[in-house]
Amino acid sequence: MHQKIVKRFRRPAFVEKEVGALIFWREVIPLEYVLSCDMKINLCLWVGQLDADGYHPVRTLFLRLRSPEFLRLRSSDRFRLFHRGDPFYGEHIVERAATMVYDLKLSIPQVEVECVKALPAGGGVGAGSGNAGAFLRWAFYSAGRPVDMAMAAKLGSDVPFLASEMNLAWAEGRGEVLSPVSAHTGDIKCLVGFPVWPMSTSLAYHMLDQMRPHVGPLPERDDFTGHLNAIEEGRVVGLLPNDFLIVSEKIREEYIKIWTVFEASGALGWGLCGSGSGFFGLFKDHDCLNRAARMLGSFGFVKSLMRAEVIQ
Repeated sequence: MHQKIVKRFRRPAFVEKEVGALIFWREVIPLEYVLSCDMKINLCLWVGQLDADGYHPVRTLFLRLRSPEFLRLRSSDRFRLFHRGDPFYGEHIVERAATMVYDLKLSIPQVEVECVKALPAGGGVGAGSGNAGAFLRWAFYSAGRPVDMAMAAKLGSDVPFLASEMNLAWAEGRGEVLSPVSAHTGDIKCLVGFPVWPMSTSLAYHMLDQMRPHVGPLPERDDFTGHLNAIEEGRVVGLLPNDFLIVSEKIREEYIKIWTVFEASGALGWGLCGSGSGFFGLFKDHDCLNRAARMLGSFGFVKSLMRAEVIQ
């Protein structure tokens, strides 16, 4: 599986066990699992007309990146979830994933989950989806079963990809219909950044509908093949197609400055993370990436930058 599962032993505890008239104390060592989470960027993202069911069909190419976030699971008497890092509000997606999993009566232990956050909310990289994907893989693999992708799709459009074994995949439908893609992306260097403003996914879709009252058929996969081949070969393709660009650039003209930096620094391709607000650049060498990071770091509206490993 993609995530690294590290098993650790904690300090021993003791439980009382009664056998007949005698009482014994038995040492119990709770097991701890540390699960790395993944995130994603969209190398292209096309959005169709709003359907009668209230959803937009999409066609996108997901690329998996290593995330700085992870889950720490410890055996417990019941499920609990707490977090460290950026706060989340209300019911977290891992809680919903756990409810679905335990309702299946899988042969897995009850755990308490520490969700260690590092990615800002509203960044477009699927941070929460990566947390849910890591938990689902642990749960189903621990039970000796493949991940239930239909369940993953109920949690979010990009959860199936981040719960899968795919590193690069075409996604259609709402993002849950996946087809693996074979490409040599392991040598690509990726810089991901987040501005000081978040982007609400629902607001982005609402604005897109207002700005595009009439939408034609979605482009075909072959329309992006040339871009992908060029990136593999280390050739510059520039700003990558994403229908949400018109929304983001209307809200924040600072994106134009970001694209200019990527072009000037020698990036192969650059674009918007999902519906925003995050952005990314793809590079063939570290010097170009470092040059872009220095230039972007001088902008007061850039909150954070990270060099993200492309998982091959």
